[in-house]
Amino acid sequence: MRSRSTSLLSIAAVSALLLAGCASTAASEPTETAPAAEIVESSVSEPAAVGERVGADGAQLEVWSGIVPDETAAGALGDAEAGTQWVTANVAQWVTDEDLTGADVAPVLRSTADDSFSAEAVAQQSVDVVMAPGKSYSYVWSFQVPDALVDAATLVVCVGEGDEGCSSLVAE
Repeated sequence: MRSRSTSLLSIAAVSALLLAGCASTAASEPTETAPAAEIVESSVSEPAAVGERVGADGAQLEVWSGIVPDETAAGALGDAEAGTQWVTANVAQWVTDEDLTGADVAPVLRSTADDSFSAEAVAQQSVDVVMAPGKSYSYVWSFQVPDALVDAATLVVCVGEGDEGCSSLVAE
């Protein structure tokens, strides 16, 4: 009986030591880390490649994949307007400013074939979550594109309304 009690006490002591180690506090000073990815200079006419991070005005994005055209988007968003088709981009996004939501930094779709074309993003999920600076957020953005411009080779996703911070929508 004594060896059984000793074994149980030993197990309890080891468990207490392990739990004490888990409860210890972290270092009081945060450590500096290198940026996860370099921001590539890009524009509408010279977009970055899929998988490269682009940015402008405190917002950054990285296109992971695109679907041109996206016939499945209608299931989440409804049918596209007559004469248009849905195009979808799966992206990671980051911000540098506080108190911004996904809706605040929604990307814009542009076309190298038509300088006047610009499409607003429509989210397939909730975008009212406040984004923390430096943290990555994944979004699925869809855009209504006129039938004549639905061409993966000419569509680019841009961080904002300007001509900088743009990425190809699909890998070449």
